[in-house]
Amino acid sequence: MRIKTSHCFIQVSVKKPCPYMEKCYRKNPIHFNEMSHPHLEKIVKNQLEDEIRIPEKLDFECSDRSLLLDQLKLLQIVLRKERYGSGSNAADKLSVKFTEKDSIDKNNVNKVKEDLDNLEIVEESTEKGSSSRDRKRNKSSFGDNERGKKKSKSSYSKCEEGDQECTQSPHTGSESAQSSGSTQGISILKLFRSCNSAKSRNTVRAITIKRMKEGGFDVSLVEPGNFAMKHALSAPYHLFFTRVEKSKPTYDQQFTVTFPEILDISLGEIVNSLQINFMVNLEWLCLQYLLACQSTDMLILYGERVDDINLGLNITMIPISMPTKFGCHHTKVMMFKYKNDGIRVVVSTANLYADDWDNRTQGLWISPLLPPLPESANPSDGESPTGFKKDLERYLNKYRQPALTEWTSAVRRADFSSVNVFFLASIPGRHKDLEKDFWGHRKLGSVLSKHAKLPPDSPRWTLVAQSSSIGSLGPNYESWLRKEIVSSMSKENPSSLKSLPSFQFIYPTINNYKRSFDGQVGSSCLPYRLLTHSKQTWVESYMYQWKATRTARDRAIPHIKSYTRFSPDFKEIPWFVLTSANLSKAAWGTSGVDSHYILNYEAGVVFIPKFVTGSTTFPVQEEEPGVPVFPIAYDLPPTKYESDDKPFVQDFFFE
Repeated sequence: MRIKTSHCFIQVSVKKPCPYMEKCYRKNPIHFNEMSHPHLEKIVKNQLEDEIRIPEKLDFECSDRSLLLDQLKLLQIVLRKERYGSGSNAADKLSVKFTEKDSIDKNNVNKVKEDLDNLEIVEESTEKGSSSRDRKRNKSSFGDNERGKKKSKSSYSKCEEGDQECTQSPHTGSESAQSSGSTQGISILKLFRSCNSAKSRNTVRAITIKRMKEGGFDVSLVEPGNFAMKHALSAPYHLFFTRVEKSKPTYDQQFTVTFPEILDISLGEIVNSLQINFMVNLEWLCLQYLLACQSTDMLILYGERVDDINLGLNITMIPISMPTKFGCHHTKVMMFKYKNDGIRVVVSTANLYADDWDNRTQGLWISPLLPPLPESANPSDGESPTGFKKDLERYLNKYRQPALTEWTSAVRRADFSSVNVFFLASIPGRHKDLEKDFWGHRKLGSVLSKHAKLPPDSPRWTLVAQSSSIGSLGPNYESWLRKEIVSSMSKENPSSLKSLPSFQFIYPTINNYKRSFDGQVGSSCLPYRLLTHSKQTWVESYMYQWKATRTARDRAIPHIKSYTRFSPDFKEIPWFVLTSANLSKAAWGTSGVDSHYILNYEAGVVFIPKFVTGSTTFPVQEEEPGVPVFPIAYDLPPTKYESDDKPFVQDFFFE
């Protein structure tokens, strides 16, 4: 069926050829908007209005016709828009995406529209101050009319080489970070964002899920209202790993969490949110709030944005500029303010877009509810035994953003006494005097030197690091790793002159990646480059494979970053760090004679047994009396690289 459109010309920029050509495995709309694929365009150009059919004989090699069909359907949408304009297909305007399936059928879109038109939520679901005519338009329209918002384009130049996050470059993917179809805005989300009552949000949620299912989407949701119990049972660690969509065993694990569960109504009704992150897809983020039926009023500090939908009056987004082009706003922190005035803090390793929450291994610490202090309390009251409150407030103040005032005030007014972990952060700059020990690896070393307890044989307790990227480490092990990282992470109380422990680094091999869920679509969050590795091949002698069969995450590429030490039998640890910080100078810093220099914003938490369980170590394999097993994502003991193993590098995609 041919769809009428206004007669207008759309200027289209010249596309660069896809570097993979016939070997392209991408299914990301951004990629097809920015890159040309002549072998696919040849097939699609005469099928713009029809159901896509793959010719029996192809003039290029194709090993996966299912993947090819998905790419052709996606390209069809892109080419339709280029020919007819963004209003050419009503289905494009409600392209809420869970899996790589067809766009929602146009008839189903109309059904949703009719149901929403009949909703009696005019007063609740319209923006304040709008006229009755505006309210009617907001109820009945599915297309956001504003256009021209410039899309943020991620680039590797923003981070130190080898320490970049997964970005929308040609060789990194976010196959579901953008919805198929229009990225100009989804008015059902706009409608939801304007809802200011639980009843109206529930109504929109119910209709959306119903129509998504009717449209053929695989909607896999955890029933709301139960996460408070799971969170309580996760004590005393409150440490979680994200659910892996393609690994069913992860669905029922006690330490598994989905994004809507973090927002679950059983934890409280959210009235405002603070999201601090690197990469943000607002469309996807708002959908998570819709599925949890929570208010989308929020402030977002971010490094890169990967969509361009309209914000709405209740969302403020502030890009964080970096002092140098090599720095990265890499922190992943959430804060929620609840109707009862309590707050909650979440420290995560995941970006705010779909791929990071679908089939990757991510870690999160979710705090208990932090109730408000009595009005008579001093701002310094309600501190945790670990100093978490003052460290978090110090971190927020470093942004020097007036919009954060209400959040720093909320921190001061909250009771953090139930928090049993340390806040560990990095701030870009050259830190001197007392500030030297406030950030990066020097902060961790300071915490360990005061509180970490190890037995006399501590040099035999192996230091194990695990991250998703590697920075420029220098010409040898001693130049930075041993001198600064291993040295800081070997500190203990009382301090001693013992020899430093051995060092092991868990990072996926090329074979790990090939058999991963990400590997099947050519998408990766491992931005290590061959140019960097060629200057530090010595690191291979310290590298260990990613194996996680015990937690059913063996094929879920690790975007989690963790650091700890293990007893010789790998049954105990004396401390544990979950953080956004990769193994790099940019993230952890380099120390000079009188200063500590850091490039990135980072955030993490440190678990010390004395504050969590009252013991000296955490068991990691078998529960001890009164001390539950501390969850470790990977298998123990780690498996060393085989002789023919090589670390995964982004250049793999160009081979």
